[in-house]
Amino acid sequence: MKGFHPALYRQAFHPVGLAQRSPRTEFKAMRSFQHLPTRRALVLGLALAALTGLTGLCPTAAVAQENLRVTGTGSATGGMQLLLQAFLRTHPGVAGEVLPALGSAGGIRALIDGKIEVAVSNRAPNDKERALAPLQAITYARTPLVIAVHKGLGVTALTSDQLAALYGEGAPTFANARRARPVLRLADATDTAIIKSISPAVAAAIDAAAGRRGVLDGTTDSDTADLLERTPGAFGPSTLALIESEGRPLVALTIDGVTPTLANLANGTWKLHKPLIMVVPEKPAPLVQQFVTFVQSAQGRRIMAAAGHGQP
Repeated sequence: MKGFHPALYRQAFHPVGLAQRSPRTEFKAMRSFQHLPTRRALVLGLALAALTGLTGLCPTAAVAQENLRVTGTGSATGGMQLLLQAFLRTHPGVAGEVLPALGSAGGIRALIDGKIEVAVSNRAPNDKERALAPLQAITYARTPLVIAVHKGLGVTALTSDQLAALYGEGAPTFANARRARPVLRLADATDTAIIKSISPAVAAAIDAAAGRRGVLDGTTDSDTADLLERTPGAFGPSTLALIESEGRPLVALTIDGVTPTLANLANGTWKLHKPLIMVVPEKPAPLVQQFVTFVQSAQGRRIMAAAGHGQP
């Protein structure tokens, strides 16, 4: 399955993997335990999950009638966390969690395997996936695809020619003399193609950089954002939805004088974007349909608009 990362998938759904979540993932999981505010309570919840086989659920969820688990592309999981929190406030008998991001293919695979109820993706299911299970895809938002850097780098804008030069050999630097480190998406042809569409010079520079040894490579949207955060001078693709919904310390760069805002996405001046798609069974359970309806409601739209999600 193209874009599927087996190691990430096994870690997400193996009880041992739950106990080895990163601090950022633990923080996200904590938010789903709204009535268990301490780290100790989180650990107890994960331990019970491992014993019962109900991954990621809190103690009360073990006896809940209904469950709503979501994962998939990292561009969407932060927004889904906000949406699910709001949804659960009016559905007290439902247990829910946004699991660590697995990428679009991983989310769809988890849905097919019955491990989650809603997958989030940047693409519709392909023919092979649809042959395994009857699925439907609902595009619920668009988000600007951006070039991002850490806030502490002190860079907010580039021209396309400057961007192309930063992918060059040697030790290219930003205008402030800080060394630049490109982060590529070698296994993600879609993101790479979108960034290459900025200009022919950028496309040629990315192709050349991809052939170099030691280049930084983000396997998923979340992994790429982690690299941008922790690598001095790193720059690379991300989405406004991921940055804003997760509160990442990243800046979406202005390119050739155009800033990647939702307004500029809507008016067409910022052209780079990714769709955000919910993938659910062709005949979803009532709870899943209720959540889909909530995401598309006026309240859901307001939540998304405040977190980098534009109209589909």
